Amino acid sequence: MHMKPKQPLVISLSLTAVALAAVLAWSLEPAATSLSLGVIESLIELPPGLPRSSLILLAFIGGIALTITLIVRPMRNAYQEREQQLKNKQKQLEALNDKLHRQATSDGLLGIANRREFERVLKLEWRRAARERQPLSLLLIDVDNFKVFNDTYGHLEGDECLRHIASTLKEAAARPGDLVARYGGEEMAILLPRTELEGATHMAQRIHDLLAERACAFPASPVANHVTVSIGVTSMLPVRHANAHTLIKQADEGLYAAKANGRNRTEVVSRIRLIASMDDAHRKLSHRA
Repeated sequence: MHMKPKQPLVISLSLTAVALAAVLAWSLEPAATSLSLGVIESLIELPPGLPRSSLILLAFIGGIALTITLIVRPMRNAYQEREQQLKNKQKQLEALNDKLHRQATSDGLLGIANRREFERVLKLEWRRAARERQPLSLLLIDVDNFKVFNDTYGHLEGDECLRHIASTLKEAAARPGDLVARYGGEEMAILLPRTELEGATHMAQRIHDLLAERACAFPASPVANHVTVSIGVTSMLPVRHANAHTLIKQADEGLYAAKANGRNRTEVVSRIRLIASMDDAHRKLSHRA
């Protein structure tokens, strides 16, 4: 008998024989073979899209009860199933990788970038700004009198207050490429690539306006009856005598000035003053040499 199936088959054959009488010296191979071939021949006529077929046959041959379980499925479907399993596994691994990446780069409480991610992106953006000769701006934001808020309302309310501010910052810095990060404690940062000082200052004012509009009540505050922030703003074009930490230093100077001048305000540190002093120092060193 010659069969020409349209597609290869994967066949699983299970034989269980139980003696019902004295075992006779009969050859079961011809009977089993013809029986199997008959089943296979009939299965080959089934529609090619059939995913799986199973037959259980019971035959009595020479006093032997022979149970035959035959499972036939097209190899193409087996390959498709395996391919789908691999695709599903790949999706699971990608989802797990995304989750691990978020955990490694995000602040668990606020849902914004953590300090490590901020510093990584700052270095990348500084190098990009140097190549493209584009400005890079930074806002450092500190919650005014946050210790008083925590002592008055408790740490759970304090956490909710920080989440409220982080959400406000994300709304203000919504452009692709803008990075909102937790810098430490109640301090947060916003990194603004390709943004000049005027644009960064405008964003700082928008943050003050949004916090006033969506006031988080804080009657115990010596500044206002709602939660406020102090902001230090700076902007730089990367130069030979500066690095990414120069940007942080300038923004921190602005933040310190905002706190010293009454809080709930923005102070700007101009890059020109610092760069000029660096150039002067460089010229003096060159002259001595």
